[in-house]
Amino acid sequence: MELKAGDTFYLYTDGYCDQFGGAEDDKYLDSNFEALLLKIQNESMAEQAKTIEAVIESWRGKQAQIDDMLVIGIRV
Repeated sequence: MELKAGDTFYLYTDGYCDQFGGAEDDKYLDSNFEALLLKIQNESMAEQAKTIEAVIESWRGKQAQIDDMLVIGIRV
């Protein structure tokens, strides 16, 4: 894999995608998380962290967190 200046990549556990919540009490899912990352990828890393946390907290609502949630974003 060839990385260029400005590229960003992410490592994350399955806890974020497996979290239950939303109107139908479903899992957040990989596809939703990947779409979120694509949407926020041009923000500063600090803003991305805030957005990622806010989105899952909103999604989770009153549901308990069911697993660890770790997201690491690295910008080259």
